[in-house]
Amino acid sequence: MDAQIPGTPPAGRRLLTVTGAVLIVLAALCAAGCTATSPAETVIASEAANATEFKERIDAVISQERYDYATWGMMARDTSTGEVLLSMNGDRLFTPGSTTKVFTVSTALDVLGPDYRFRTPVYRVGDDLVLVASGDLAMGGRAGPNGTLAFTNEDHGDARAFGDCLLVEADPLAGLESLAEQVAAAGITAADDVIVDDRLFGETQMMSEGLVTPIVVNDNLIDVTIVPGREGEPATVDWRPRSSAYTIESRVVTGAPGSDPAVAIPAYTGQAVIEVTGTVPADAGPVNLTSNVEVPAAFARSLFIDALENTGVAVVAPTIGENPSGRLPDEYGSAKVAELVSLPFSEYAKVTLKVSQNLYANCLLGIIAVHEGYDTVEAGLFVEGAFLEEIGVNPDTLLLADGEGSIVNRISPLAATDLAAYMAGTDLYAPLSDALPVLGVDGTLAANAGPGDPGYGVIRAKTGTSAGGDQQGGIFLYTRGLLGYMTTAKGTPVTFAIYVNNIAGLASMDDLQGVTDDVNDVAVLIYEYL
Repeated sequence: MDAQIPGTPPAGRRLLTVTGAVLIVLAALCAAGCTATSPAETVIASEAANATEFKERIDAVISQERYDYATWGMMARDTSTGEVLLSMNGDRLFTPGSTTKVFTVSTALDVLGPDYRFRTPVYRVGDDLVLVASGDLAMGGRAGPNGTLAFTNEDHGDARAFGDCLLVEADPLAGLESLAEQVAAAGITAADDVIVDDRLFGETQMMSEGLVTPIVVNDNLIDVTIVPGREGEPATVDWRPRSSAYTIESRVVTGAPGSDPAVAIPAYTGQAVIEVTGTVPADAGPVNLTSNVEVPAAFARSLFIDALENTGVAVVAPTIGENPSGRLPDEYGSAKVAELVSLPFSEYAKVTLKVSQNLYANCLLGIIAVHEGYDTVEAGLFVEGAFLEEIGVNPDTLLLADGEGSIVNRISPLAATDLAAYMAGTDLYAPLSDALPVLGVDGTLAANAGPGDPGYGVIRAKTGTSAGGDQQGGIFLYTRGLLGYMTTAKGTPVTFAIYVNNIAGLASMDDLQGVTDDVNDVAVLIYEYL
């Protein structure tokens, strides 16, 4: 380790510098040929005293002891002019967490358009019914009021990572039920079998647990609700979606009030019985957890057979078993008997960004690849790269490895604000901005401010958090980030990105929340001073 000069910040942390009435932008902003402002750009502050105070307050946040070995990076620009108002390590590469999803969704908005609708048909092929997956990520299962896709601020996609979750009220089988009703209305009363055609793009696995696939029902999760009884008694368990292909058996016992919950739910791999074990505290209330579906096509097939039989269409084949994809035809004629048309893609963008839906973000890579004539998720990354280069984002200022924002990705504040500033100048700004979490209002920022707090309801930003365990049983935070927009208290439209990477030695979730609060505080300071 290099020697540390007394009185200066530790290596890796550059503090804001103010000289007179000039706010010095510290980082070299771009390499030759980049369209951003030049290195050593300076910005005249409105008042020297305010600039000095702004610097001191940000320094107070980033100089805390827990950041001794961490690195901060940030950039803020005037959205209307592109002028850089603040930069710190702006050209450095950071682990971005789920702020990566802004890149994924922005590309999808450009390639598909905000009004794009998924169309999922069902064909009669001989004596079989074939559901052809279109990449529809909701399949009608999040249908909310007034033409929206429903979400909760504690989405079930994070139940296994962060504990409990809140379930949407929408019927997860609504889309399959609609297709089944259409099949029955077409005069079909029987079928030998049901097949799911999931050949739209090749299935693959990325960093998160969910298999990246063109067929998705209930986010390819089985929701398991556990209700404790009295201490020492069995807990009761319910689940959705229900299927004749599987059931759930519970071995969950009610523990002492205040005890830690410890529940194991195996993934669904096609087994007839999913056995849930463990304990939940007596005072826990209903606990919503999930089982990850590892056989998406077979899962969708069994649920569709049930939906068909509930509408009077008899299916000879049993619901349990593999999806018989070997019998799929090379092409389909005019024998379409049903079609599910989705809500506009702008609604999917909201779910992806507001609740940070990893599966949706990764699947979007496959969807945009297909739209451009490819059939692999990996090709979606090349489509994304071509879009970013076309709009002027220097490819040397980022590395994208997936749609979700795993720790493999790297993004600089420069690249992040390059993208966001570009989007702000297009007709895609409204659907992108509307899809971002709003501080204190919804999504992953819902609990981070209250009415009357500065920035409440004004700061719109995608959050990013990646954490893991360390060798001492604590928490190592790879990143906490924010990427988005605001109109400041002075009326300045601002595009901003904030990252802090590599925070070691966190002892608890409260410590992690402290980092979250600090990043939010920097965003609020931008709101108050710029």
